[in-house]
Amino acid sequence: MLNKLTRLGCMFTVVSWIGGCSVPSMPADLIKPPLKSEDANQDTTKQELLRLLPHEAQVQSPIQAKQGNDISYGDLDGDGINEAVVVYEKPGTKGKALQAVVFKHHQEGWSILSELKGFGYGLEYAEFPDLNHDGQAELVLSWSLGAAGQGLDVYTWIDNTLKLLSKQEYEDHLN
Repeated sequence: MLNKLTRLGCMFTVVSWIGGCSVPSMPADLIKPPLKSEDANQDTTKQELLRLLPHEAQVQSPIQAKQGNDISYGDLDGDGINEAVVVYEKPGTKGKALQAVVFKHHQEGWSILSELKGFGYGLEYAEFPDLNHDGQAELVLSWSLGAAGQGLDVYTWIDNTLKLLSKQEYEDHLN
């Protein structure tokens, strides 16, 4: 009788190991809301832009952005069509060597408009505000420099090219 109980216990243990003992997901955890058409378009755009980055590029999300906003949009050249910026860590590097790519949308799709070198351990901020109130957006990139604070690069569209307008360090967070 003891031998039979021992075998039954061993079989139960083996079946538990093989089958796992996890709790099944609740139906509410499996249900997701339907995607809005604009969300589906953004996802398609994101996939298209990521394909244009180097293989194994690690996209950096701005710390001061909403979760999942890896891409920032704004009209740099004043043509009424938003450009996009994606910041990534270059493959094979660890910290300090970051790259920002500005993309332009054409009828045939997205293409690289400009590539900018960044410096830091991460991305604090990437947006397209109109800083000087001239009606044209600038590209503002803020880099995390670790204990040294943050670095701020401001780019503007001049003579059909993106030019560095300002580069400085700062201690406080951007609002």
